[in-house]
Amino acid sequence: MNGVTVNDLVNLVNIGELKINGRHTVFVTAQPDANQLDHYQWSVYDQYGKQSQRLLSVSQHPGLALSNHDPKHLYYSTADHRTKRTRLHQFNLTNLSEEQQYTVDGYELKVEQELNAHELLLSGAYQLNEPTTEPWHEVTEVPYWSNDEGQVNGVRHHLWIFNLATQLLTDLVPPTFDVANFWYQGGRLLIAGVSYQNSRSFKDGLYEYNFSHHDLVDLISPGQYRFDDVAILNQRLFAVASNGQRFGMGENPNFYRYHDHQLELVAPWDSNLGNIVVNDMTVVSGNASLVQDDKLYFYTTVVDHNEFYQFDGHQTTRLFSWSGAVNSFVIKNDQFIFTATTAEQPQQLYRYHNGTVTQLSDFNQFLDQRHVAKLHEVHYQDSTGKTATGWLMFPDNFVKGRQYPAILEVHGGPRAAYGKSFFHEIQTLTTNGYFVFFTNLHGSAGQGDEYADLRGKYGQVDYADLMSFTDAVLQQTAAIDRTRLGITGGSYGGFMTNWVVGHTHRFKAAVSERSIATWSSMMVSDIGPEFVPDQLSVNLSDQNGMEKFWTHSPLRYASQVQTPTLFLHSDHDFRCPIVEGYQMYQALKLRQQPTKLVVFHGANHDLSRTGRPDQRIQRLKEVLKWFNQYLKNQEEGD
Repeated sequence: MNGVTVNDLVNLVNIGELKINGRHTVFVTAQPDANQLDHYQWSVYDQYGKQSQRLLSVSQHPGLALSNHDPKHLYYSTADHRTKRTRLHQFNLTNLSEEQQYTVDGYELKVEQELNAHELLLSGAYQLNEPTTEPWHEVTEVPYWSNDEGQVNGVRHHLWIFNLATQLLTDLVPPTFDVANFWYQGGRLLIAGVSYQNSRSFKDGLYEYNFSHHDLVDLISPGQYRFDDVAILNQRLFAVASNGQRFGMGENPNFYRYHDHQLELVAPWDSNLGNIVVNDMTVVSGNASLVQDDKLYFYTTVVDHNEFYQFDGHQTTRLFSWSGAVNSFVIKNDQFIFTATTAEQPQQLYRYHNGTVTQLSDFNQFLDQRHVAKLHEVHYQDSTGKTATGWLMFPDNFVKGRQYPAILEVHGGPRAAYGKSFFHEIQTLTTNGYFVFFTNLHGSAGQGDEYADLRGKYGQVDYADLMSFTDAVLQQTAAIDRTRLGITGGSYGGFMTNWVVGHTHRFKAAVSERSIATWSSMMVSDIGPEFVPDQLSVNLSDQNGMEKFWTHSPLRYASQVQTPTLFLHSDHDFRCPIVEGYQMYQALKLRQQPTKLVVFHGANHDLSRTGRPDQRIQRLKEVLKWFNQYLKNQEEGD
């Protein structure tokens, strides 16, 4: 049986965005269009027990809302980027037909929520100034670009109400206000965001929209907290938030009760909200929490998997554990319905009830005809002496007594985690004859703030952890040829790849993706002004600021690189801007070291996860070609 190939990307179905009303449980799927690989085919399904019925298909991501006032209705939106025209569709779930269509000109909007029988809540971008047709633009504020949106100078995120009866569109926030998140519960609309000119505050304020007076009520002023969630329980307002005072911008949130413009600590919490176990099955998003029966239900990441909890306004209670990665859920008749991956299975729809999990959907059946590599745990001691666990995956058609090349994968973040979740990229590497090994080094999420705190320590304890893990894998796996080791990673993993090849020659090939070369140039990242000083624990303007920035920059050590290194970068990546890839590539090229840079046009930081299918396929082909050339002395890969 053959293993999973690069081209199997076109067969992989991503699912998520579960919605529910009294009668219907709907979800969204995305699959590459095999005939037009520049986009995905999006579908909406209704789930009846173990039967999935496709309701509709569109060529772009549909905004989606179920009606709670008329259970037979579903609303979705499609938008034309060129004409700035949005179409709102009312779909009948009984006869599976579109009943009505509404047109909104001037905006690209997404249906978020039905507010009542006649009103929909919409979200989208708002232009402070009239768009210009001139072949230039003026930059007047920070942020000036955003990874997933491009140029955002003078752009804000707003919420609107669309009245189905009058077809009037009402903007809910002032022009300069930027909405970061919102929650509609019990007829109340809570908004996290901030109004700004010149530069945006890193920490949002919390507001409530007053439907009677049509204005925002200030609850918590900006600059104090990062709001991950809010919940109205027994008519009291609670927030899941972090002030970042101990562990910086990535600090895990706590549970607070709102009272008189203040947050009062209710329950400390040393974990995140939602899934942070990385994989490349994230085309369709979802929700990390919901409020029902005066309880906040949510899932969190614990080391390498997800666990479900509830918060009742006083304490958190663990409900059940899922070995893989969850991406959306609803609760129906005391049953948890959720979409999630396992170690060997992409997303499926599952039901948890009375301690029993039942798989409801059956997507990705083609994998029944593929060999899917399994995870093997590797126990070792990290660089601090702490007992740790990593994973090893064997090459396809492994033969005992032979030796194989191996590739070390490093996750991004750094506050992310590897775990038991299907990873197409890793499966393709094993299919092509590689061992693949990976672990959660210091800086990873899921093990508390102390473990995840990498501020001021980039390239130190994390590098030492990777070397300790690599030593353990080689010691425990005689079938790995230690003269044919590769390393790869993206974002923070790209930083570490750049760092590693500048500090050791044990790896014979490297692929560095959406990486970091220097921290000073990373300041122009869309999150740079907040992220970089926070992570380095110093400002560039401090007396030793530039020295600290340079000490922790991989480019400083580029003169020591002897490892053939491929750089992959996207020219619309504003999270790790493309200048980072160019700097590392140029440093190696001028020294006549084996190197190559491949630029993906129009793609952003999320290329490997949500990028165009044709570009995702080409990216994997480039990775395999490079490793095959330098670890196997051949150029082709499947």
